[in-house]
Amino acid sequence: MDSEIKNKGYTKKILKFTKVEHTLFSLPLLFTGAWMGSNGSLPSFKVMFLIVIAAIGARVFGMAFNRIFDKKMDAENPRTSSRELPAGELSVKNALAIAFAGLLIYIAACIILGGLCLSLSFLPVIPLFGYSLLKRFTSLCHFGIGLCLALAPLGAFVAASGTLDFTFPVLIFSLFVFCWMSASDIIYALMDIEFDRKSGVFSLPARLGSFLAQIIAATVHVVAVICIVVIVLFVDGGIFAWIALFTGIVAFVLMYVPKVPVALRFFPISSIAGIAGALAPIIG
Repeated sequence: MDSEIKNKGYTKKILKFTKVEHTLFSLPLLFTGAWMGSNGSLPSFKVMFLIVIAAIGARVFGMAFNRIFDKKMDAENPRTSSRELPAGELSVKNALAIAFAGLLIYIAACIILGGLCLSLSFLPVIPLFGYSLLKRFTSLCHFGIGLCLALAPLGAFVAASGTLDFTFPVLIFSLFVFCWMSASDIIYALMDIEFDRKSGVFSLPARLGSFLAQIIAATVHVVAVICIVVIVLFVDGGIFAWIALFTGIVAFVLMYVPKVPVALRFFPISSIAGIAGALAPIIG
């Protein structure tokens, strides 16, 4: 019984460490990419299942290395010092095991999918591994995580279509994802302005201040909204598409309301904006 309780506690720590539940909010991005790759319908259950499994494995890999690289930084930041690695709840060895387990899951899914998915499987691994290092070198680091997530719908498109003949909608949708997540990460960084300045961490809020950083984020988010408008018009979306788009716009606006805590602006408000934007092209 004690061993069973211990194992449950360890599993809970792993799930908290990798924040797998956040993957649920990226599923619409995968569904939309796959839907576009299948010419307006979802691919077979097997293909869709493997796309989701690959996404989960890739996210676990990227998140684990993000936590590993940031261990010392997280320990010095009061906001993040309670995370599993700096708090000693998990060791670096544990984290590496989790990272490589995620990588193996991702690769296994790509092997089963075969074709271009297998041939190109190494490409997403590079930004996933290194995006968290960008904050050591450039204030444009926020666009690194945007790139990682923007690859998700493109990967789903390839898995569903078996080709690299990206259509106009999926390219614009990928740009939406890039802009949405990059700007949302700028908002997220507002919580650590003072710490980043003291510790030498690069971020747009630390470099430019809260006001200018939010101006840049808002501009990028406007581009994200324009992308979805263009897609909805291109696919001749109906009333539900416009309702989803309106919901997304409301969520984007809420991300810049000063009275809304920054933590809530990033999650779940940012996630609602992304989900609404992802659903708009496919529910019309």
